[in-house]
Amino acid sequence: MPDIRVTFTKLDKLKYISHLDLQRAIHRMLVRSGLPIAYSEGFNPHPRLNIALPLSIYQEGERELFDFRVVNEVALDEIESRLKASVFPGMDVVKVELAVGKLATKHAIWRLETVTDIPLDEFKSAFESAMPVLKRSKAGEKTVDIQPMTELVSAESTENGIIARVKLNAAGNDYLNPSYVAAFFGERLKLVRTVRENIIF
Repeated sequence: MPDIRVTFTKLDKLKYISHLDLQRAIHRMLVRSGLPIAYSEGFNPHPRLNIALPLSIYQEGERELFDFRVVNEVALDEIESRLKASVFPGMDVVKVELAVGKLATKHAIWRLETVTDIPLDEFKSAFESAMPVLKRSKAGEKTVDIQPMTELVSAESTENGIIARVKLNAAGNDYLNPSYVAAFFGERLKLVRTVRENIIF
């Protein structure tokens, strides 16, 4: 049977767990479901599980994705009902479907809830010119202009700050963590909630 693709949420207290812990939790969920999941071969078999775009600790996701494989034919509605009965707090199964293509991501839509004294017009205009930040990589740190990797989708004022929706690169070495958007604004802006709303292929 082809791989199964699951859209799920990672919200609330799940923002405090690491990607490795999330893998373990999903593994336990699959085992609890009783589905005939496929395992790798070798001395240390593990489920054939692939999670798209790991989230950093303190980040949440409304439409996260993982692929897994079953060894026997199982109806999609049966898979969905079993998974929904086996989820853990903070996770909800949004959709179950046959996987089409690999989890090769291009962009992600993020919602950044902030506390800031920056006027809304000034905040919006900042995305129209260079946005230099100190970016970390395996080769060390260097100053990078993140503006070409960033698109402001919308922004609105709140009582204490701004809620912004931004489209960021999410492909391989060009992946941009939304923390760099906050870093560009420095001490004038504090992220209080970071939610990935969607992943784009």
